[in-house]
Parts: sequence; structure tokens; C-alpha cells
Amino acid sequence: MEPTCPKCHITVRPTDYFCFNCGVNLRPAPPSMTVESQIMLYLGSFFLPPLGVYWGWKYLKSADMKVRIVGYVACLLTLIALIIFTVWAKNIMDSVNKQVNQIQNLQGY
Repeated sequence: MEPTCPKCHITVRPTDYFCFNCGVNLRPAPPSMTVESQIMLYLGSFFLPPLGVYWGWKYLKSADMKVRIVGYVACLLTLIALIIFTVWAKNIMDSVNKQVNQIQNLQGY
């Protein structure tokens, strides 16, 4: 049985990404695995943490294990960045609280 387009029911080739008749996306294109795209994904995952999970998700949905590893690394970098940011923010808040307490003690509050 040959595959057909879910929208216009025209027979399509198994290798087609789009229906040649109506243009509907038959299956998502595989994510890019170039070195440049991986570097951009990793940098974005680390420096823009919440978006790393979103960007890495398309790699995690792939059937190819090598592609999924890229998605796992992106999500791991996102998690590491979130932990670093949380610790950094807590340290800053503790420092500010300590300084405010010292000022209040000097003023007699």
C-alpha cells in the first residue's frame, strides 16, 4: 500500500516531505546536524535557558539516537544554566539582605 496525502488523498512517494499536489507537510524535516547548528543550539540552550528545552525537543523526537543525543545535551545544558542562575540569584539576594540588615542595625531599626 502506497502512502497518500492526508489532505488531498493523492499518492505520494515515501521519501516526500511535502505533498506535491497541495503542499501539506507529510513529515517534519530532520533537524540539522551540522557542527554550526549544534554549536548555536548549545550556546542558545546555555545562555537562554528556558528556550533550550523547546529547541532541543525537535531533536528528542527523532528516531536516530545520534540526533536524540544532541537534544539530550541541549536539555542538560539548559538545566545546568538554570541551576547556575538560581544559585547566582540566591547569592545576590542573600548579599543584598545582609547589607540591608547591616544598614538597619546602624540606624537602630
